[in-house]
Amino acid sequence: MPDIVTIFKALADPTRLAVFNCIRCCGSTCGYTEGGQCCGDCEGTAACYIRCQVPCAPSTITHHLNELRDAGLIETEKRGRVVYCKVKPEALSALGAFVTGK
Repeated sequence: MPDIVTIFKALADPTRLAVFNCIRCCGSTCGYTEGGQCCGDCEGTAACYIRCQVPCAPSTITHHLNELRDAGLIETEKRGRVVYCKVKPEALSALGAFVTGK
C-alpha cells in the first residue's frame, strides 16, 4: 500500500496536482471507475500533452512527473521518443480508502 503521507505531500503542490489531474483524466479521453481503475480506453497520457494543458517549462513538468512517480502515484513508460504516464490504481484506492475511512 502506498504511503499516504507521501501521497499528500506530492499532491500538496498546486502545479503537481494539476499535472496529476491531467494524467488522471487521460486528457479527457477516458475515465476511472469508482474503484480507481482506468476504464481501459487509454494507454496513458503523453507528457507532451501534459505540457499543453499545464503551462510551465518542460523541465518543470519532468520534475513534477518524477515527484509523482517517486510518491507511487503514477507510472511512466517511454515508447520511442514519447513518455506516457498513467495513474497507479492502487494509489487512488489507498487515497480513497483514507479519505472515506474504509
